[in-house]
Amino acid sequence: MAGQLSGQAYFTLPKNVWRISVVREAASANWVSAGGKKGLPDEYFTLDGYGLKYYDELNLDSLIGLNEHLVNTNDRVDEIIQAFNNISEDEGWEIQLNDFNRNFFNRDSFNVSGFITNSERTLQSQLTKIRFEYGITERVTLTLGIPNYASATQENQWGWEGTIDDSLNAFIKYHTENMQKFNDLGIPEDLSDPYDITASLKSKLNNIYDSFYTADGTESVLWLLDNDIDPFKSSITGAQFNPFSNSDNDTTNIDSLMIFYHPNRSSSGLGDIRWGLNFHLLGSPVWAGESLFSVYGGFGMTIPTAKLISKFNLDKVDDTGRPKQFSQLQLGDGVTALHFSLFGELYKTIQSRELKINWATEFKFNPEGKFWQRVTPRGTYSVQHDSILSQIGEVYRFRRGDELFGSLAASLELIPHKLRISAGQTWYLKMRNSYYSKNKQWNEWMAGGTDLRKDYDTRSVMIFQDLALIFQNTDPMNQFGSTPFEVELSATVPVLTRHTWSAIKVRLSFVTYFQLW
Repeated sequence: MAGQLSGQAYFTLPKNVWRISVVREAASANWVSAGGKKGLPDEYFTLDGYGLKYYDELNLDSLIGLNEHLVNTNDRVDEIIQAFNNISEDEGWEIQLNDFNRNFFNRDSFNVSGFITNSERTLQSQLTKIRFEYGITERVTLTLGIPNYASATQENQWGWEGTIDDSLNAFIKYHTENMQKFNDLGIPEDLSDPYDITASLKSKLNNIYDSFYTADGTESVLWLLDNDIDPFKSSITGAQFNPFSNSDNDTTNIDSLMIFYHPNRSSSGLGDIRWGLNFHLLGSPVWAGESLFSVYGGFGMTIPTAKLISKFNLDKVDDTGRPKQFSQLQLGDGVTALHFSLFGELYKTIQSRELKINWATEFKFNPEGKFWQRVTPRGTYSVQHDSILSQIGEVYRFRRGDELFGSLAASLELIPHKLRISAGQTWYLKMRNSYYSKNKQWNEWMAGGTDLRKDYDTRSVMIFQDLALIFQNTDPMNQFGSTPFEVELSATVPVLTRHTWSAIKVRLSFVTYFQLW
């Protein structure tokens, strides 16, 4: 809002008067999504091209069916199996091998996918805010606010819910049953009696089994049959889908990917600095006491001094071998935002106790800025860093949605000139963010508010309640010590939150005044 503490008696200061405020704040926040759900909404996820693993690909331009494979120079799989099935039927053996002719899916229609879940998303922070204010004239006050984070930590609880394609179920059933039929025949050992066939056909059937149903087979499907039906949960295979290995035989899973790309993030240091001017427009400020109301206008600017995420560099890693960018937490907005405010107060003395009602509105204009791309498979569906950056670009342009604030608060002196209590409510609305990169789909995915990312939005709303108890030592007729000051204990509790952080905050503030002629 206008940047005032609940207990500060004045929106503007007399000429040449300084006010210095030091605020220690501890905050604990949970992300709240649509419908009040804690954490992010379930998020569709796949790995581009992973469905091709269920198809036999010689190369991207030449896909052939499993039945067309050659087990030697001239014999195709389906022809060998058909030869056995003909003999089996003639001999009455009542066993027919599957001939691999059945098509379950193709490279265009089959997709392995599911939903990333986020049951909890928290943000803990400890910071100190120092605010300097100076009365330039009787009607104009200069303000400067400097936040510094002792610590800020973001944590997420990720999960996975796979979706099973009917074609995949049928594929597994088909090959599991066929593998058992081969075993019933005695394969991969010698064919059991009474299956009397030529040595040549026996050898060819063994070759088919070795090719498809052994771990080292050239066309083995055991990587699927021997694992969970949801490969993302249990065993993602293939070097192009595994950032931890260059081997096609090593496996990973969705949990490992999320822990790698989205670990707990932390940061500390300077936040975004804000300066501004408050102008007395109408009425009389409390310190003048010439009327029962006052109205003010304000103009301010946020200076992007906080840490942002750095450029992705695969060579800059932490102790675990993870690129440092993945653990970085951004402390500011990264742009020079403009603030325009209108606020005021009504005040009256009741039985020697001052009653004040403060109101305030503020509009924050967020211009567009450029940012380094955070490398992640979410929204890009790739774990290849070069592929992710080529899709989006090393940098992208981003415009945070404009923000609107409104507040109403009342305070009453419990002990005249000494102890005051304050309670108020603040309303907050932010428009949807806009993203501009090389990839239009990623832009839409990031902004939210569409079916592309169901129940996710960057347009947010929040209502929160403020409570404060203020000890005042500013009345020169009833002041102990030579230094005027105020001490405030305050708290903020959320009432309604959607698509943003729902934070409980506790603050301890010290305010003092002095004058330089």
